[in-house]
Amino acid sequence: MEALSNYFAISDIPGHLSYLIIAISYCLSNIYWLRVAAVVGLLLEILYFLMTSSALYAGIAWDMIFIAINAFHLVLLTRDRFSIKLAADEHSLIKGAFAGLHDAQIAQILKAGTWRSVDAGTRLTEEGQPVHELYFIQRGRLGVQARGAHVAELGQGCFVGEIAFLTGNAATATVVVDEETRLIAFNHSRLLAICKRDDQIAAAMHRLIGRDLASKIARKDLRLDRAAVAGQA
Repeated sequence: MEALSNYFAISDIPGHLSYLIIAISYCLSNIYWLRVAAVVGLLLEILYFLMTSSALYAGIAWDMIFIAINAFHLVLLTRDRFSIKLAADEHSLIKGAFAGLHDAQIAQILKAGTWRSVDAGTRLTEEGQPVHELYFIQRGRLGVQARGAHVAELGQGCFVGEIAFLTGNAATATVVVDEETRLIAFNHSRLLAICKRDDQIAAAMHRLIGRDLASKIARKDLRLDRAAVAGQA
């Protein structure tokens, strides 16, 4: 009992809390809150060192360095979080599309692109030509042409140029704006660099693009089925 009471001495409480919070931080996937937890844990560890011994100044000095590093990155993350300035409909679409990412990560993605309003008649991609941007439609309607035939229409939440982004190949279709369209144009190289730096962002982008491609394939198959039924009628 005496040993147990010594282990749970009042002076040890900051130490126990410190190591508990640091352990919890290892389980967090959100980098913002991971760094917050790390700073809190390190501050408690400094308090623990000060309460238990005067011979741990080397540990205190290193803790302060780690706190400074985390605090610096927290400032950057906080700046990114507050840099997102979107209209209500844009904010709803972006947050829904990139569900699972925190605001700082979404801000990083948006930094790789520019918002544009595109007039009707504009060609975003040309079949067989290189594509340097990935487009994400916020509102509007676009027509897709392949081998001279109209094959599909695209609207809110759809990507344009996603196959070229994934493969690096030329455009597989010509996409023409049918009505004034609001979209984000992502620069390929900038977006790829962000994906390489952050695995969560890369996974979210590939998941979103994969879902968009699956939806387009499903719509194409439905049109083929309807055409087959009409041909048999």
